[in-house]
Amino acid sequence: MPAAGLIERFLNGEVPIISAPDEAAWYKAWHGQGLDTLPPVLQALQGGMSADCLPWVFIAGYQAAIRYVFGDVPSQGWAAYAATEDKTDPAAYPGTRLTASGAGFALDGCKSWVAQSRHLDHLLVTLNETGQCILIPTQISGVHLSHRDAPGFLAAMSQGFARFEAAEVAPGNVYGIDQMRQFGRREPRFVMLAGAGYLLAQLKGADKALEQALIALVLALATVCESAEIVPKTLAALDRALQDAIAAFAKAVDYTALPAWDADHRLLSMYSARIQARALRD
Repeated sequence: MPAAGLIERFLNGEVPIISAPDEAAWYKAWHGQGLDTLPPVLQALQGGMSADCLPWVFIAGYQAAIRYVFGDVPSQGWAAYAATEDKTDPAAYPGTRLTASGAGFALDGCKSWVAQSRHLDHLLVTLNETGQCILIPTQISGVHLSHRDAPGFLAAMSQGFARFEAAEVAPGNVYGIDQMRQFGRREPRFVMLAGAGYLLAQLKGADKALEQALIALVLALATVCESAEIVPKTLAALDRALQDAIAAFAKAVDYTALPAWDADHRLLSMYSARIQARALRD
């Protein structure tokens, strides 16, 4: 199992934590350390282990989930999945729409939340009315990104808005509802995997029992990230194990020394309510 090999390298001291004081530094390290070339499971896990703060953990899991589901997204650069729209003023911020244009399509409209908006190369943009998703480079004409001033959660990661004005979309870059739904299922697993990797690396061997529990959790999450089907109760059990690990981690280390832990550690529980609710339904 590739994840087991990465764990062995970590235990041998071969996967160091990377100092990245800002998003630009993490973007540079992501490509300079070859994280962009790894298969998705290793990308999430090694990215989480290497991250020195939780916003970079989210980016690691997020990029891995995108690459796992949307294989056409280039490995070079960062991508974002833009689904959220502003419902309060649709006249000023209309939802996205796709129209025929020449041999392809033209994209117009707005999205109200875009991750890594200052360091973004590719956008997956949902068309909520038609149940489609399109892939578009951010550098082309008609794509306009702006940025929030002070996000309260994962503040070190730039977060912003997108406006599209007749942005050109190639015919082959349109995806259906099945891949959109799959992304919704995969993103939590990959972010949880990156989060478990972060806890393991930041623990630094301070609690050997917890270290072994985190290794077991990492290996289990690596498996479910790639599983075609998973019983909801299985993912719920892994989520509970992660929440238990977070509580034990907070007792084993001086978490106040970790950047923005108080503000950002809810990332590690962000999907928990949804996972547990689905397990109860099924």
